[in-house]
Amino acid sequence: MKKTIVIICAILGMIVGVAVGDALSNVSYLKWLSIGGSFGLKNPVTIDISFMQFTIGFWCKVSVCGVIFLILFAFLSKKILDWLKI
Repeated sequence: MKKTIVIICAILGMIVGVAVGDALSNVSYLKWLSIGGSFGLKNPVTIDISFMQFTIGFWCKVSVCGVIFLILFAFLSKKILDWLKI
């Protein structure tokens, strides 16, 4: 249960961080927060067999702000675990 909460908070931190970094990319002195890259399959792979079709794709965007928020949310998850007494 503890690991699940930490992982969920870390993923949420990365999502919020990348969104904040993209929003702040228009501010000249905060542009460095949106520096980063992406990896994965932008075009999903489709596997088609006669009775079933699978579409598989994965893409992840990472930025400086995303990593900062990931760390903040990881510490926040520790506080949540202490508060819930788990």
